[in-house]
Amino acid sequence: MRFKKRIPVTLVGGFLGAGKTTLVNRLISAGDYRYGVVVNEFGDAQVDAALIEELEDNGVAELEGGCLCCVGREDLTGVFYDLICREEPPEYILVELSGMADPVPVAQQLLTTEFRGLLELDGIVAVADAENLDVTLREAPEGLAQLAYANVVVLNKADRVDGPTLVAAERTISRLNPLAPILRATGSAVETRDVTGLQALAPDWKPSGHQLRHSGDVATFTLRAEKPLRLERWIRFHREFIIARSGDVLRAKGILQFAELDYPMLLQAVRELYSFDAHEGPHPGGSELVVIGRNLDETQYHEAFERALVS
Repeated sequence: MRFKKRIPVTLVGGFLGAGKTTLVNRLISAGDYRYGVVVNEFGDAQVDAALIEELEDNGVAELEGGCLCCVGREDLTGVFYDLICREEPPEYILVELSGMADPVPVAQQLLTTEFRGLLELDGIVAVADAENLDVTLREAPEGLAQLAYANVVVLNKADRVDGPTLVAAERTISRLNPLAPILRATGSAVETRDVTGLQALAPDWKPSGHQLRHSGDVATFTLRAEKPLRLERWIRFHREFIIARSGDVLRAKGILQFAELDYPMLLQAVRELYSFDAHEGPHPGGSELVVIGRNLDETQYHEAFERALVS
């Protein structure tokens, strides 16, 4: 089988009862794509029974509009291969995370060599409950990761709270994740285009000016060099100034040239989620790394980056 293009994948997370399953059901019903939907347990996921037309022996449910749903499956590798190797594979895949699931291991699996040529991590969407956000964050702090790594946050149940409470919820989310747009919603009703086609790990991704203007402690700066980097020194820089500071380095992306390699490398990092691959597009030479973070010492980064270059 030959694949014309990679299939985009969106991870949908959110606390229990926030409305993530409702969002998935709405996307399926909208019919903008022929979806593949991956859920952990059929009983917990509660994919709308009205959408299910047939359940195959291997646990794949046929949904209206030609969509497919893998239910009761824990082996994500097997699920992905079942979907992409079908005679008519889905156009888009939604993975519904459980309420307390850390999205990073699932996202990182999509960035491995095994799937990188077949699937494309389009983004992470988190659904938050405007009515119970503060209580949920206090009682289930492990769910913070879904908000922190989200590329878009759907602030659901907006009709159940007054204006000041809604604004306070948005401020709370922005403190956790200043770069994620927040969509107010009732009944998880959002436009498909607002939560799909995000291309969150595309090399040309940029935060909107609106987001940065309303996050005073978030800054963007660019590290540039004409000389190539020394690989061993870069590893030290990457470990100390990106990985170890994942709580403050919100995004890092760039094209890097190394003395030991004949081709440039493309880095994409979202906190602890990152990919590091050979860059196949045009490259003018040298290295350029954009860093977006809060409370970072830009001078310190420039000096450390300079130390990573060939002497």
